[in-house]
Amino acid sequence: MMEEERMQVKCNYDDETMHIQCVSKTVQRGREYGMAIKLPTTTDVSMWLRQQEPVLVSAASGGAPAYTPFSLYRYSNGEVQMFIPGSEINHQDGAVMNLHPLCEKVKKLLSFADAAGFIQDGQGEPYSKGGNSDE
Repeated sequence: MMEEERMQVKCNYDDETMHIQCVSKTVQRGREYGMAIKLPTTTDVSMWLRQQEPVLVSAASGGAPAYTPFSLYRYSNGEVQMFIPGSEINHQDGAVMNLHPLCEKVKKLLSFADAAGFIQDGQGEPYSKGGNSDE
């Protein structure tokens, strides 16, 4: 049985690293379900993720929920941001992080997300609020 297509990030993982799974019916890059990748992040984001309620199971192993969903938005200026819903960290509805396309791991994530049709059009200008949660 194929799982619902989605992008998800593990709530409780190593400091300064996000473990991401992307589940696709049509695109596979190294995993039967799609792809997995680890992206660097800040300690603040790692700690915040641990406080979020996991609602999605691992695409690799199933079991108890360990992940939360996220979305990617591309703006007219080409900038891509990741939005993780949850308690407020730098956005009233969760976390917004800039993704730097020169990072090889970010390039891989964006390439997969593009091929799978996961990147949504951002409305207006990219979200900006102080803090240091850029990736």
